[in-house]
Amino acid sequence: MNNINYTMNVVVLNASPRKRGNTAQLCKKVAEGAKSNNADVEYIDLYSYDFKGCMSCFACHLKKNIENPLCFWRDDLKEILKTCLEADAIVLGSPIYYGSITSYAQAFLERLLFAADTYLIDEEGNRVSKIKKQVKTAMIYTMNVPEEWANLNGEDQLKIMRGYLTNIFGECVSLYAYDTKQFKHYSAYVNNMFDAELKEESEKTRFPKDLKKSYELGKRLTIE
Repeated sequence: MNNINYTMNVVVLNASPRKRGNTAQLCKKVAEGAKSNNADVEYIDLYSYDFKGCMSCFACHLKKNIENPLCFWRDDLKEILKTCLEADAIVLGSPIYYGSITSYAQAFLERLLFAADTYLIDEEGNRVSKIKKQVKTAMIYTMNVPEEWANLNGEDQLKIMRGYLTNIFGECVSLYAYDTKQFKHYSAYVNNMFDAELKEESEKTRFPKDLKKSYELGKRLTIE
């Protein structure tokens, strides 16, 4: 990427079932930030596609395929993974459900990591990746709980997945959006845990800052 005319390829994936929700908005801001640096950006709503997690076929680990970073399972995710594995940056956004990313986000990461990883280690005991260049990766998390509750919501688990992304691709950063507004009209739902007025205030004051951080993340990821 030392070529002054090189255009970075970025894939931004929304792993929320909502195409216009909090996670989607943050992901779209990342895409905008990347485009502001003249990157080629592909934005994908994962819930629009039909796929499963890793099927344990081990085709990606066969000797004849060991240099080929590709998932060989044929479904809607196959071409998306091919695009990701050829990209310079991959961004995945997910709401947090009961301390973890969505099932679609998990399924995507299983397929992505297995395709790029090997069961080889180098002389220093480090995992050997099929990816021969550094790919910048980022995880965006949205949650409707306050920041002080975050450690109760599986932060260790989230760090583990970022660790695998770092080991296999070379870098992974994170962005957290806390205390997001979950419902348009809180009065319509059974709820006494979250204060509707405080949620309205958070949407007006905190969420715009998260959007700005997302835009800046897109810019940072596309600085060579």
